[in-house]
Amino acid sequence: MNVDLLVRHGHVITMDDERRTLADGAIAVVGRRIVEVGDDSTMAARYAADRTIDAAGAPVHPGLVDCHLHASFHIFRGAVPDQVSEAEVFDAIERVYYDTVTDEEEYLGSLLASIEMIRNGTTCFLEAGTVLAPSAAAEAAQTVGIRAVIGDARVLDVPKPSRLIRRSPRNLDEAMARLGGELRRNADPEALVTGHVALLGFGTASDRLMVEAKRQADAAGAVLNMHHAYGTADTAADRERYRADPLVHLAEIGVLDRNLTLGHANHLTDRECDLLLESGTSVAWAPAASMMWGHGGTIHGRHAELWHRGANIALGSDSGNWSNDFDLFHQANLAVLTAREAHQDRTYLIAEDVLEMATRGGARAAGLQDRIGSIEAGKRADLVIHTLNRPELMPTTDMARNLVYAARSKSVHTVIVDGVVVLEAGAFVALDEARLLAQINEGSRALFARMGKIVEPNRVPRRRGPAVRN
Repeated sequence: MNVDLLVRHGHVITMDDERRTLADGAIAVVGRRIVEVGDDSTMAARYAADRTIDAAGAPVHPGLVDCHLHASFHIFRGAVPDQVSEAEVFDAIERVYYDTVTDEEEYLGSLLASIEMIRNGTTCFLEAGTVLAPSAAAEAAQTVGIRAVIGDARVLDVPKPSRLIRRSPRNLDEAMARLGGELRRNADPEALVTGHVALLGFGTASDRLMVEAKRQADAAGAVLNMHHAYGTADTAADRERYRADPLVHLAEIGVLDRNLTLGHANHLTDRECDLLLESGTSVAWAPAASMMWGHGGTIHGRHAELWHRGANIALGSDSGNWSNDFDLFHQANLAVLTAREAHQDRTYLIAEDVLEMATRGGARAAGLQDRIGSIEAGKRADLVIHTLNRPELMPTTDMARNLVYAARSKSVHTVIVDGVVVLEAGAFVALDEARLLAQINEGSRALFARMGKIVEPNRVPRRRGPAVRN
């Protein structure tokens, strides 16, 4: 049988239902889809290929799925000095960014994010509903060739001063008019960029808006996605408003369900954990975003515990200035280390656990479990091929451990999305990356100049410590 592509001699980490690993495996691809996965000798005898890629014994795994990500924020990555407190950030910097950024600059930020994700082995992302011009993020994803699930921009109808910007909805009618607009992308079952229903979260949606959002997601067979319980202040405000634990209230109004994905969920009570498990709700865990801002989500968060109890946990990179890099291997590494530290148990999470969160868990949280997340017949060919020409993958003892604890994204060599080779031997196939990066940097400088609020780090006084160390 003739196929379009045959990946040979890979250490194939399938993440299929049996969690098979093939030490010398091969993957046959026709068009967008995988047609068979098996031992290399058997597959080589069965298939003739228009193109063959030799993985040379290196790990091959499903593309990673980032389930909590603010794509356009990358245009002002690094703009928040470490010395600025969280209480100051929104008014001093983030609100100014939102009220200044143009659609073109959001495109450039999303382009940078997409380039970075492909380089790091991420082939799909669930945008958190914060790109003011969702079409800009969609266009950037299509330009780079990454799979994306896009939501509407900052949908809320209970505006808080700390969340209100010039282009936010001001009331229920305005929020309803914006809600679910990106679902139109799902009309094409072969589309690389699809849509979901997004609410900003953080207690900024009325019950009427949340119930309608859930209804639209149900009708479309899509995910409802929103922020939840990032910090203790968010949780306390929700609890005061609902007069109950926030997830108890969401369960009562019918929003807590299998097609709901909560970004962060760092602070949950015992009852909320039980409800989350009963409902099948997914959580997108972003360890670095919690650690960067000192919110204790990796100390008090219950993500690893929920994983042990059967919850669907995905991983997310959040954004520039909140974790700063879009590298899901980094998040996976932090997830293992912080879970072991918090629970004082070396075995509490292992490498295979976080690889599953980054693949199958992410696919389910994005509503794409029938398409991606594993290497098996019928799934889309979203594949990441590493190289053994990295010291971090040597010796070739256990590939999962070597990937999570040592090589991480440094060994990513070739990336295939929807059957198309996007990155080959560390270089983009259809992009002039150097030109685009220069254009992105120029756009960022223009944005900063108009914002006029960026604090130059070298002009911010040190907060503590001697000026000179002996």
